Amino acid sequence: MLKRLLSGLIGIPLLVLLVFTERGFPFVLGVGLVSLIGLNEFYNGVRKIGAEPQEWVGMASAMLFMFAAQQKFNYPGFSLPAVLTIFVIVPLTIEMVRPNRAPIKNLGATFLGVVYVGWLLSYLIAIRSVTGQFTVAGFPWPIARGAWLVLYVMFASWASDTGAYFIGVTWGRHRMAPDISPGKSWEGFTAGLVSSIIICALMSPPLHIPLLHTLGLALGINIASVVGDLVESALKRDIGVKDFGTILPGHGGVLDRFDGLLFAAPLFYYYITFVLKY
Repeated sequence: MLKRLLSGLIGIPLLVLLVFTERGFPFVLGVGLVSLIGLNEFYNGVRKIGAEPQEWVGMASAMLFMFAAQQKFNYPGFSLPAVLTIFVIVPLTIEMVRPNRAPIKNLGATFLGVVYVGWLLSYLIAIRSVTGQFTVAGFPWPIARGAWLVLYVMFASWASDTGAYFIGVTWGRHRMAPDISPGKSWEGFTAGLVSSIIICALMSPPLHIPLLHTLGLALGINIASVVGDLVESALKRDIGVKDFGTILPGHGGVLDRFDGLLFAAPLFYYYITFVLKY
């Protein structure tokens, strides 16, 4: 528990510094670094079940996704369909000449890793690219809307995870998915939802998000975070590991910390894009 708190005390100020940097480019690099670490964790994991992913292809593709996500996936001069086409053709061609070729197993692991980690994480950059600014009484300078929205979804997702963890450990009795994650309980789910509502309620007023949408966002982020956590638990069970890594004390690896956010960020992006019209 102490390690979790220490990780948060160090990580949150760094996150705020990166996300509010002008134009958000350091944030792109920061998310890219997290993506590379997460992919390395994923690929190390799938090797335990005999897969030999084309790691450099996955990492190069993930970084391209990071830059593609700028300006809400409309980065000038960048063709996402062309990148996806190369991403399919090149690895398949390489796999033909590998001595240990196993196209379905090796490329299945390669593709799943880059889409699961790289593509889903890139939505944080797309959210950061939302334009506009707003002011808060007593605050000396305008706040970038995209930066605030990134903190919105991250804090709400992590609040869901933290609330569920502490309440679930202490009072959790009714198991949600015992075959996948025995620690998940409906008591924890409820606590996570309440925690998400509190964070969303605190962060919505500066953006003038109505109460109904605030509750909708909190519910959606909470459900997406729980599903993302369960999906990662299923992946870990499949490859036989407790955690994907050890880089974050008290949490495990990058994927163990960002599992819920991987699902919450895309849902949040499409909600603010198509419903709130940002």
